[in-house]
Amino acid sequence: MKLFGSPSLLNHIPYAAGGFVLFFVLGAAGFVGLQHTAPKQPIAFNHAKHVSNGVACTDCHAGVQTQAKATLPSVDLCIGCHQVALTNSAEEERVRTVAAAGQELNWVQLTQTAPHIFFSHRRHVAVAHLPCAECHGPMEQATKPPDRAFRVFSMATCIGCHQQHRVNADCNDCHR
Repeated sequence: MKLFGSPSLLNHIPYAAGGFVLFFVLGAAGFVGLQHTAPKQPIAFNHAKHVSNGVACTDCHAGVQTQAKATLPSVDLCIGCHQVALTNSAEEERVRTVAAAGQELNWVQLTQTAPHIFFSHRRHVAVAHLPCAECHGPMEQATKPPDRAFRVFSMATCIGCHQQHRVNADCNDCHR
Protein backbone atom coordinates (compact mmCIF):
# COMPACT_ATOMS: atom_id res chain seq x y z
CA MET A 1 0.00 0.00 0.00
CA LYS A 2 1.38 3.40 -0.93
CA LEU A 3 0.38 6.63 0.70
CA PHE A 4 1.23 9.85 -1.13
CA GLY A 5 3.66 8.02 -3.44
CA SER A 6 5.78 6.66 -0.59
CA PRO A 7 6.16 3.13 0.78
CA SER A 8 3.52 2.01 3.24
CA LEU A 9 3.18 4.40 6.16
CA LEU A 10 2.93 1.45 8.54
CA ASN A 11 6.44 0.29 7.55
CA HIS A 12 7.85 3.58 8.89
CA ILE A 13 5.94 3.84 12.15
CA PRO A 14 7.17 1.85 15.15
CA TYR A 15 4.46 -0.44 16.54
CA ALA A 16 3.84 1.72 19.61
CA ALA A 17 3.39 4.84 17.52
CA GLY A 18 1.18 2.92 15.09
CA GLY A 19 -0.99 1.85 18.00
CA PHE A 20 -1.21 5.46 19.12
CA VAL A 21 -2.22 6.60 15.65
CA LEU A 22 -4.87 3.89 15.47
CA PHE A 23 -6.13 4.77 18.96
CA PHE A 24 -6.22 8.47 18.03
CA VAL A 25 -8.09 7.88 14.76
CA LEU A 26 -10.63 5.56 16.36
CA GLY A 27 -10.97 7.83 19.38
CA ALA A 28 -11.54 10.87 17.17
CA ALA A 29 -14.12 8.95 15.15
CA GLY A 30 -15.91 8.00 18.36
CA PHE A 31 -15.76 11.59 19.64
CA VAL A 32 -17.20 12.94 16.40
CA GLY A 33 -19.97 10.35 16.59
CA LEU A 34 -20.84 11.44 20.12
CA GLN A 35 -21.17 15.04 19.00
CA HIS A 36 -24.16 14.09 16.85
CA THR A 37 -25.94 12.15 19.58
CA ALA A 38 -28.24 14.27 21.73
CA PRO A 39 -27.66 13.66 25.44
CA LYS A 40 -30.51 12.01 27.32
CA GLN A 41 -31.50 14.32 30.15
CA PRO A 42 -33.45 12.83 33.09
CA ILE A 43 -36.50 14.94 32.29
CA ALA A 44 -37.55 17.01 29.29
CA PHE A 45 -37.21 20.26 31.18
CA ASN A 46 -39.18 23.17 29.71
CA HIS A 47 -37.23 26.38 30.41
CA ALA A 48 -39.84 28.57 28.66
CA LYS A 49 -42.67 27.32 30.88
CA HIS A 50 -40.69 27.97 34.06
CA VAL A 51 -39.50 31.43 32.95
CA SER A 52 -43.07 32.42 31.99
CA ASN A 53 -44.09 31.49 35.54
CA GLY A 54 -41.48 33.81 37.04
CA VAL A 55 -38.66 31.34 37.70
CA ALA A 56 -35.25 32.98 37.17
CA CYS A 57 -32.10 31.16 36.04
CA THR A 58 -30.61 31.69 39.49
CA ASP A 59 -33.59 30.02 41.19
CA CYS A 60 -32.51 26.64 39.79
CA HIS A 61 -28.84 27.28 39.05
CA ALA A 62 -28.13 28.70 42.50
CA GLY A 63 -24.33 28.51 42.36
CA VAL A 64 -24.09 30.87 39.41
CA GLN A 65 -23.78 33.95 41.64
CA THR A 66 -21.68 32.51 44.45
CA GLN A 67 -19.51 29.72 43.03
CA ALA A 68 -17.29 28.89 40.10
CA LYS A 69 -19.83 26.24 39.01
CA ALA A 70 -23.40 27.25 38.20
CA THR A 71 -24.79 23.99 39.65
CA LEU A 72 -27.56 21.90 38.15
CA PRO A 73 -30.81 21.61 40.10
CA SER A 74 -31.25 18.76 42.57
CA VAL A 75 -34.43 16.75 42.80
CA ASP A 76 -35.01 18.35 46.23
CA LEU A 77 -35.03 21.78 44.63
CA CYS A 78 -37.58 20.63 42.03
CA ILE A 79 -39.76 19.00 44.67
CA GLY A 80 -39.87 22.33 46.51
CA CYS A 81 -42.36 23.45 43.85
CA HIS A 82 -43.57 20.14 42.40
CA GLN A 83 -44.38 18.03 45.47
CA VAL A 84 -48.01 18.17 44.40
CA ALA A 85 -49.06 18.18 40.75
CA LEU A 86 -49.23 21.63 39.19
CA THR A 87 -49.94 20.25 35.71
CA ASN A 88 -50.71 16.91 34.11
CA SER A 89 -47.16 16.70 32.70
CA ALA A 90 -45.51 13.28 32.63
CA GLU A 91 -42.18 15.06 33.19
CA GLU A 92 -43.47 16.65 36.39
CA GLU A 93 -44.65 13.22 37.56
CA ARG A 94 -41.21 11.79 36.75
CA VAL A 95 -39.65 14.33 39.16
CA ARG A 96 -41.92 13.09 41.96
CA THR A 97 -41.12 9.46 41.09
CA VAL A 98 -37.37 10.10 41.22
CA ALA A 99 -37.73 11.95 44.54
CA ALA A 100 -39.92 9.20 46.07
CA ALA A 101 -37.28 6.62 45.12
CA GLY A 102 -34.64 8.68 46.94
CA GLN A 103 -32.73 9.16 43.70
CA GLU A 104 -31.20 12.21 42.08
CA LEU A 105 -31.79 13.79 38.69
CA ASN A 106 -28.69 12.82 36.73
CA TRP A 107 -28.37 15.82 34.46
CA VAL A 108 -25.90 15.62 31.58
CA GLN A 109 -23.68 18.69 31.71
CA LEU A 110 -23.35 20.07 28.18
CA THR A 111 -20.34 22.31 28.62
CA GLN A 112 -16.99 21.18 29.94
CA THR A 113 -13.72 22.97 30.41
CA ALA A 114 -10.32 21.34 30.24
CA PRO A 115 -8.82 20.48 33.63
CA HIS A 116 -6.18 23.23 33.29
CA ILE A 117 -8.80 25.92 32.64
CA PHE A 118 -10.52 27.79 35.44
CA PHE A 119 -13.86 29.37 34.59
CA SER A 120 -15.91 31.11 37.27
CA HIS A 121 -19.62 31.66 36.75
CA ARG A 122 -19.63 33.96 39.78
CA ARG A 123 -16.95 36.16 38.21
CA HIS A 124 -18.86 36.42 34.92
CA VAL A 125 -22.41 36.75 36.32
CA ALA A 126 -22.18 38.44 39.72
CA VAL A 127 -19.07 40.55 39.08
CA ALA A 128 -19.19 41.29 35.32
CA HIS A 129 -23.02 41.20 35.18
CA LEU A 130 -23.12 39.19 31.94
CA PRO A 131 -26.60 37.87 31.17
CA CYS A 132 -26.87 34.07 31.04
CA ALA A 133 -27.92 34.29 27.37
CA GLU A 134 -24.50 35.74 26.47
CA CYS A 135 -23.09 32.20 26.62
CA HIS A 136 -26.11 29.93 26.92
CA GLY A 137 -28.31 31.49 24.26
CA PRO A 138 -32.06 32.15 24.50
CA MET A 139 -32.79 29.40 27.07
CA GLU A 140 -35.90 31.31 28.18
CA GLN A 141 -37.45 30.20 24.87
CA ALA A 142 -36.40 26.54 25.08
CA THR A 143 -39.31 24.12 25.46
CA LYS A 144 -37.06 21.05 25.66
CA PRO A 145 -33.54 20.44 26.88
CA PRO A 146 -30.85 21.56 24.46
CA ASP A 147 -29.15 18.75 22.57
CA ARG A 148 -25.80 20.53 22.54
CA ALA A 149 -24.04 23.48 24.08
CA PHE A 150 -25.16 26.79 22.58
CA ARG A 151 -21.61 27.93 21.93
CA VAL A 152 -18.44 25.95 21.42
CA PHE A 153 -15.99 27.36 23.91
CA SER A 154 -12.41 27.76 22.85
CA MET A 155 -9.61 30.11 23.72
CA ALA A 156 -10.58 32.22 20.70
CA THR A 157 -14.18 32.43 21.97
CA CYS A 158 -13.07 33.60 25.40
CA ILE A 159 -10.46 36.07 24.12
CA GLY A 160 -12.97 37.45 21.61
CA CYS A 161 -15.55 38.04 24.33
CA HIS A 162 -12.99 39.68 26.62
CA GLN A 163 -11.90 41.96 23.76
CA GLN A 164 -15.51 42.78 22.88
CA HIS A 165 -16.24 43.76 26.50
CA ARG A 166 -12.81 45.43 26.91
CA VAL A 167 -11.84 43.15 29.80
CA ASN A 168 -8.38 41.98 30.80
CA ALA A 169 -7.37 38.70 29.17
CA ASP A 170 -4.35 37.78 31.32
CA CYS A 171 -3.37 34.14 30.66
CA ASN A 172 -3.05 33.41 34.39
CA ASP A 173 -6.68 34.34 35.03
CA CYS A 174 -7.87 31.19 33.23
CA HIS A 175 -4.86 28.89 32.84
CA ARG A 176 -3.99 27.25 36.14
